[in-house]
Amino acid sequence: MEALDRFSPEEKDIIRRSWKVLDKNLNNTAYNIFEMIFNQSPDTKQLFPFMKFQQSGKSKEIEFHGLRFMQVLESVVKTLDNPESLNPLCDNLGRVHGRLSESRGFRTHHWGVFIECTLFHFRKVLSQDSYFHRMETLDKVIINWRTILRLLIKQMKRGFNTDIKNRQASRDLEDNNKASTSSSPISQESCSLGTVLRKNSRQLTFLAVPGCGSMMSQSLTLPTINNNNYRKGSDSRRE
Repeated sequence: MEALDRFSPEEKDIIRRSWKVLDKNLNNTAYNIFEMIFNQSPDTKQLFPFMKFQQSGKSKEIEFHGLRFMQVLESVVKTLDNPESLNPLCDNLGRVHGRLSESRGFRTHHWGVFIECTLFHFRKVLSQDSYFHRMETLDKVIINWRTILRLLIKQMKRGFNTDIKNRQASRDLEDNNKASTSSSPISQESCSLGTVLRKNSRQLTFLAVPGCGSMMSQSLTLPTINNNNYRKGSDSRRE
């Protein structure tokens, strides 16, 4: 978010002043933004499990999520003079959306919808204020907010792309491990056991061949062979 340093003192001042106006009715503004997002892009509803049970009337869940988003923007306003401190927050938000892309179908174009809906309601609220009522001033502050939102998402995309790459690398490694195991000449299915018969012992030990998935040896107790009977049986055969 270092690019926020490019804002002039005058631009920073007008952003802070606009936030004071927006903060007066933050709940409704946040709710209206997300309601518009759902109307403009219905597929975004799948990103929020509570939307499956949404009934008529104002949703507390939507309002709560909208306020969480507004808290991020409030953090931006408070750190205009130290924007790099926002990088960890943006990175984490990007990674969260990376997980959502796999689990709930988030797509990066949803961020574009989010920007336009936010600016629409920011303009609507600010236009009712005496200071921002003038078109020139209103346009100027909306342009500044557009820049902020774009920079915010640009930073989030870094975390998003990192999460996607890490997940793909994990899958590739898992696939390679599976391929190595299945192509090995000694596999779990074809594993054979060597046998060792210990002299003067009643224990027959089966040693697991390395690569069979287990190196544990197993023992089997054999019945005692009567040597006298064995010799007697041999003598009778010679007779």
